[in-house]
Amino acid sequence: MGEHDVRAAVFVWMLAGILTVVGCGGEPQAPPEPLAPGAPAEPSVSQAPSPPLPEPVPETRAVPAWPPVDATRFITASGRRFIDTEGREILLHGVNVVDKSPERNYLSWHSEADFARLRDWGMNVIRLGIIWDGLEPEPGVYDDAYLAAMDQRVAWAANHGLYVFLDMHQDLYSVLYSDGAPEWATLTDDQPHIDRGDVWSDAYLTSPAIQRAFENFWANAPASDGLGIQDHYAAAWRHVAERYADHPAVIGYDLMNEPFPGTAILRGQSLMIGKAAELLRARLGDTAPSAGDIIAMWLNAEERGQLMRYMDDLDFYRQIVDASAAAYEEFEKTHLMGMYQRVTDAIREVDTNHIIFMEANYASNMGLYSHIQPLMGPDGRRDAQQAYAPHGYDIVVDTPQLARASNARVEFIFTRHRETAERLDMPMLVGEWGAFGGHGADVVPAAWGVVDVFETLGCSDTYWEYGKYLPGAAYLPALQRAVPVRLAGTLVAYDNDLIAGSFTCTWLEDPNITAPTILYIPASLDAANKTVTLTPDGSPYTTEAAAEQSPNQYYVIPPAGQAAERTLTIR
Repeated sequence: MGEHDVRAAVFVWMLAGILTVVGCGGEPQAPPEPLAPGAPAEPSVSQAPSPPLPEPVPETRAVPAWPPVDATRFITASGRRFIDTEGREILLHGVNVVDKSPERNYLSWHSEADFARLRDWGMNVIRLGIIWDGLEPEPGVYDDAYLAAMDQRVAWAANHGLYVFLDMHQDLYSVLYSDGAPEWATLTDDQPHIDRGDVWSDAYLTSPAIQRAFENFWANAPASDGLGIQDHYAAAWRHVAERYADHPAVIGYDLMNEPFPGTAILRGQSLMIGKAAELLRARLGDTAPSAGDIIAMWLNAEERGQLMRYMDDLDFYRQIVDASAAAYEEFEKTHLMGMYQRVTDAIREVDTNHIIFMEANYASNMGLYSHIQPLMGPDGRRDAQQAYAPHGYDIVVDTPQLARASNARVEFIFTRHRETAERLDMPMLVGEWGAFGGHGADVVPAAWGVVDVFETLGCSDTYWEYGKYLPGAAYLPALQRAVPVRLAGTLVAYDNDLIAGSFTCTWLEDPNITAPTILYIPASLDAANKTVTLTPDGSPYTTEAAAEQSPNQYYVIPPAGQAAERTLTIR
């Protein structure tokens, strides 16, 4: 990267919080809870203790309708649906469990009691993070003790009826800057690391070192042993897949967290800034801010809010997002798909059972259309087991303004992701969303805004992330909501109506499926004091506790034995 490119990187970083949706990686900048009049000030968020955890959920007994994962067959992708071992559509709903700390050898604090708690919350899947540095600390040398610790977490999941898909996690590419690649695989060509942003992800835009490290990864530059670093990455994935190839609780592999396009981001951001300045000139005339003024506004706490209000205009936001499309299309079609195919080929040498989860490029988090393509098998035909796993965050994520997330922008982002899934003819699982962290009741509307979109789209999801604050979080009911778990047919629609205090789920039943439909109903729905209707009339159903001594329930609905549209309503 030349001096001009460095200056360009420094120029665009300030607008990153407006024009680039960041993803996982740092600690959310959550504000403290409001204080009572006269109360002493709380310490800063980074220093504040985590809210105390509630008592662990007792160890669960096996629920007859949904036992621990011990089948010999696997969850599969079929068209745009996930299918369980009985032929039922399964909606995957859960959380991320990721640890980014080398001091803890990238192993999270969670225990089996936490996995049991997820089952009681109606969840059935975990996106479990693996860090390349923990897996391959030296070129070609794998730390199987690290994988053995992952084995334990997979076993906990299986014990409580939870599935796992493994996520090779990175943020800012490398352990030198955050987490991901080992130092030996971080080839920066002596470019400087410049980190000047208030949000952790600004370093993607300001650091020539990070950008060059990604460029060398996409180019498969050689490591110290002469083997390309991308070849190392593919071989590492092969090692993982060989270990879990026959494990029924492992449903697949998320090949890379939020793949970053390297220096293509500079062109993309420049296009977005230019479009923003153009639109503001058309709206405000001579009083409109220039590109430089926009950066200055973002630096000013009072004027920043004005910029955010401009972004509330969905057409304004859409035009800015779409202005950058040309910068990323070539990257996805060539570099990203090339890596995905290389890694998939390595995995398929040892594992043909599990689903390959593909993410779009990092910039698609904000609603940019993705140009990824289906993966191919060695026979030249489409790989049978693949799924689309995008992320989506509103532009306020990782800032103190998280509570003012726009439902319209959120719907825009995930609707575009759905359109990509339709083009690919793949099931969609949103791998990350939320990042509400230690925020309080102020983010509850934003949380429900996201899950309302998920209900409309009928997609699967894993929330970012299971932090120590989650069991006591005010927004937890949005995650622990009534959901269809397994359907003896095809999901038509489901909806939690908070105002009416009701829940409805409709599905088309397949007469060839003999296993029951299972719905999760939390105690918060207070179904005991409501009317439960199941159509067609006269169909029996039973309820089972989600965990021993739990007030949450699974509704178990035997199949009707014929093709029919069925609806369960609680109101």
